[in-house]
Amino acid sequence: MGGGDWREHLDFTPDAREWRMLDRVAEGKPAAFDERLGDEVGAAAVRFLCSALDKPVVLVGARIRGRLDLARLRLTHPLTFRHCWFGDGVDLTGATCDEPIEFDDCHLNGLTADGLRACKDISAVRCEIDGASFAGAHLEHDLRLSGSKLNHRPSCAAFHGPDMVIEGGLFLDRVVVTGGVTLDSSYVAADLDCRGGQFRNDSATAIDASWVTVGRELRCDEGFQAYGEVRLCWARADLVSFRNGVLNNPSGLALRADSLHATIGCYLDQRFQATGTVRLVGAQIAGELSASGGTFDGHADAAIVAERLAAKDVYLDRGFRARGAVRLVGAHLERQLTCTGGHFENPSGHALDATGLLCRGSVYLDRDPKLDQGFTAHGQVRLCGASVTEAVACSGGLFECEDGVALDADGLTTEGDVTLNEGFRAIGQVRLTRGTVGRQLDCRGGAFKAPGGVALDLTGLVGHGDVLLTHGFRAVGEVRLRDANVDRDVDLTGAHLTHADETSLDAFGLRARGSLILLPAERPTRTIDLRYAAVNRLQDREVSWPDDGAEWEGFTYQSVDSSLTHRQRIEILNRMRHYSLQPYQQLSKVYRTAGRDRENREVAITGLNQLRRKDNLTRASKVWSHFLGIVVGYGYKLHRPLYVVIPLIIANAFLYHSAEHHDLMEPAGARTDTGPHVDTNHCPDNYPCFNPAAYSVQLMIPLLNLYQVDKWIPDASKAWGTQLLIWTWLMILVGWAAGLAIAAGINASLRKE
Repeated sequence: MGGGDWREHLDFTPDAREWRMLDRVAEGKPAAFDERLGDEVGAAAVRFLCSALDKPVVLVGARIRGRLDLARLRLTHPLTFRHCWFGDGVDLTGATCDEPIEFDDCHLNGLTADGLRACKDISAVRCEIDGASFAGAHLEHDLRLSGSKLNHRPSCAAFHGPDMVIEGGLFLDRVVVTGGVTLDSSYVAADLDCRGGQFRNDSATAIDASWVTVGRELRCDEGFQAYGEVRLCWARADLVSFRNGVLNNPSGLALRADSLHATIGCYLDQRFQATGTVRLVGAQIAGELSASGGTFDGHADAAIVAERLAAKDVYLDRGFRARGAVRLVGAHLERQLTCTGGHFENPSGHALDATGLLCRGSVYLDRDPKLDQGFTAHGQVRLCGASVTEAVACSGGLFECEDGVALDADGLTTEGDVTLNEGFRAIGQVRLTRGTVGRQLDCRGGAFKAPGGVALDLTGLVGHGDVLLTHGFRAVGEVRLRDANVDRDVDLTGAHLTHADETSLDAFGLRARGSLILLPAERPTRTIDLRYAAVNRLQDREVSWPDDGAEWEGFTYQSVDSSLTHRQRIEILNRMRHYSLQPYQQLSKVYRTAGRDRENREVAITGLNQLRRKDNLTRASKVWSHFLGIVVGYGYKLHRPLYVVIPLIIANAFLYHSAEHHDLMEPAGARTDTGPHVDTNHCPDNYPCFNPAAYSVQLMIPLLNLYQVDKWIPDASKAWGTQLLIWTWLMILVGWAAGLAIAAGINASLRKE
């Protein structure tokens, strides 16, 4: 209505000040008041301006008496209030606003806009509002509360805005809020901007934006502070940023963002600080989760809980600090987990738990050379069952869990390298048991310390490349390679194996298709266990073996290097802790295959001599073994009996030739008490003649029948006949003994082959 018509529709009686206000607005001019004089106007007059006059309303410096009730009205023209004071607040419940509504530097004792419809914009900039409510409101453009101060009222949040639909942006930047902010299940088409805002609701929820959907960016950065829990459960946004922000809720969760969805990234970095746990359980981040340079203090609880997180990259690097556990259990990463230079502290538990991690790139727990900062973990780091496509890099990292497992990567699988080198330090056990490494396990220069325990446990490792424990590798404690399967070399060149409890190197059941290069920097302090290991080549030296001996039983290899003589190797085998014949047989076989027959025989004979001395044989077995060792060298010196037999054959030939000429030989059974004496020079019919040489040969080779020994015997009735008969019996015994020894030796040789 225009002209003077509006006066006829007044439903109240204005005072002089209100008449002036109405007249100026009707003329299209701002209505200004002197704030210093406390100029007041009634809420009814202001309501009439807003709803009845078809003019933009601009009020400056007014104090409005009573509650400005615009509920369920249709407001067709812009409303602007500057430096105004609303003692009983403003009610826009269910109103329809065709044009923007602006409050600038105003004080509102309550702003209620529940169910607001079709509003262009609402702006309450630099205002002080005691309780604002926009539940179910629908704005076609922005809702802007920039720089305002929001206070809660009894049983009412400072800002209550569930189920809002804002087709523009929601601006809570630089606000100071005392009390909770509720935005759950709201939709914001553009940005949700909380930059530089301060939100305080101690020990309760500072911001509840659960199920909120933001079309572009959710910004809680650039000095943002929240005292109390911030909730973003099931929230959706392109980008979520808390950069340089502060979240403080020591008694509970600083940030609860379970199942958060972010299509670009989530940023908790650049001096971000969180006191209280940050939860990102089941969060889906299509881009990166960055906490670079952030500080997270769980206050005796977990610092970050991001179990089942799905993201492209996770950055916990460049000065990142966490006090309390960081949990990435079951996380799925498309590219990399980077903790380079990060500091993780939870001495009583898990500093970093990435059990079941699936990473299609690399995991970096290493040193940043540019910042000269290394990864540090005080507490256990877990990668149990993790699957990493490219590599696991721990170069220069410090892993400390003195009384437990510092790095537990049991069942880790990677197609690339695992590097624990170049300044890597572990105080506590490092486990890669049952892991699979696609290329090299590189521990060159790494330091592993677990005195009295297992410093490095590679039990059941499957390595498709080399295992390098070289170039200053140092283990204070046991190095365990039990049942490991390595496609290439296991190299301990220059390694330091010290201060182990029982075993310096436990390679029981190791399988290496390459070499076992056992060339440590100094002699290991405890035993080396190679029982039932199998390698292609053994490279060692005398200092490779501890003074208290090694375990060799079942150890097999195809060749050895030539740095040790066979006598040195025999001496090393003689020092084995528990005797077994197999190690001697294995070394003998290697020498025999290499065509080194003398070394083959000496090693084999030494092993059998040790068998007699050290094994639990019966007395008869020891006597027989000793006999075979002396006579035929256990089958390795079958020629040795010939040194006795041949001289005896020659000597006996002369002896029995002399006996023949002295008529001391007679046919066996030819002489009786009544029978005639047979002369050896005249043989009976069909009876073999005596031949001294043949007789001597048959004596020493009993199995050879030359028809002599069984046909002719010394005549004991003559002088020297008895002595010759005894000598003959003795030669028969010597012959049989030599024959048995040779037969046993031949049998042993055949079995050996």
